Amino acid sequence: MLKKLTRFYYPKTIEEACLHLGNKEHKTALIAGGTSEVLRSDNSIEALVDLSKVKELCYIRQDSTYIHIGAGTPVQDIYKSKDLKGPSGELLKTAAGKIGSTLLRNSITAAGNLAGLFPWSDLPPVYMALDAEVVCRKGKPKRTVPVQRLIDNRADKFLAEAEIISEIMVPVYGKGTGVHFAKFAKTSNDYAMISLAIRLTQKGGVIESARVAVNAITAVPARCHEVENALLGKKGSAELFAEAAKKATAGLTIRRDYRASSDYRKEVLGVMVRRGLQEAFDKAKK
Repeated sequence: MLKKLTRFYYPKTIEEACLHLGNKEHKTALIAGGTSEVLRSDNSIEALVDLSKVKELCYIRQDSTYIHIGAGTPVQDIYKSKDLKGPSGELLKTAAGKIGSTLLRNSITAAGNLAGLFPWSDLPPVYMALDAEVVCRKGKPKRTVPVQRLIDNRADKFLAEAEIISEIMVPVYGKGTGVHFAKFAKTSNDYAMISLAIRLTQKGGVIESARVAVNAITAVPARCHEVENALLGKKGSAELFAEAAKKATAGLTIRRDYRASSDYRKEVLGVMVRRGLQEAFDKAKK
C-alpha cells in the first residue's frame, strides 16, 4: 500500500509531467494504466504523476521507415488499429489482442507493458523481435535507444531522473519477412506461462535475419540466440526448424511455479518454436 501518498498530479504535457516527476520536495513516481499498482512495493512514495491526460503520448503513426506508437497508447488501440500494416503491424496487433481482457487492454499502455517488465508482459518480446527503439524524454531533450538496452538495464534504473518513455519506434519490414506470436496460458485472460515472438527475413528461401524472443518462461524477456544463430544463412526447411527448436532453451534460466515445472515449460517451448519458425517462414515466402 502507498501509505504515504498525499498528492496526485494530472499533467497535460510531457514537459509538465517531467517537471512534477523531478520535484524534490516529495518522492514521486509515475502511473499510466495503473494495472500493476497493487504490486508496487515502495511505500515511501508521496506523490503520483498520472499520465492519462497527456494526449501527446497517445497516437499510432506509420511512415515508410517506422511505426511510431505513443507511450500512453492503450494496447486495445494497437489491437484495433487500422493503420498498422505489414509484418510489424501484424505482430504488434496479434500480441496486443492476446493481452488479458478488453478492460485490461483499455488500461495497459504500450510503454507501461515495457517499463513494468513483468514475466507476463506480452509486448516486450515483440519489441525485441522487431528490433524496436525507445524514445526517452526529459522535458524537451530526448534520446533514442534500442529497446534491448532498456530491457537489459530495467527501465527504473535506466531512465534518468525526471525522464519518461515517450514513444516506441518499430521498424517497418516489407516483402520477404514473416512473423509469428504465440502465448501459452491456461485461459485467454490468464497470465502467460510462455510468450513467443518470431521474425524471419528470407531471400530465395535462405534466412538472412532471425529474431526469436520469449518471456514468462524466463524472469525477464530474452532472445533465443542459439536458435537465431542456427538459422542464419541456411535454407529454410522443416528439418532445419526442428533442429533449431531443440536449442530454444540454451542459455536461458527457466522459471517454474505452481502452474508448471521448468521441464514442462522447456518441452512446450520447443514445440512452440518449431511451429512458429515454420509459420513465419511460410509467411515470408508469400
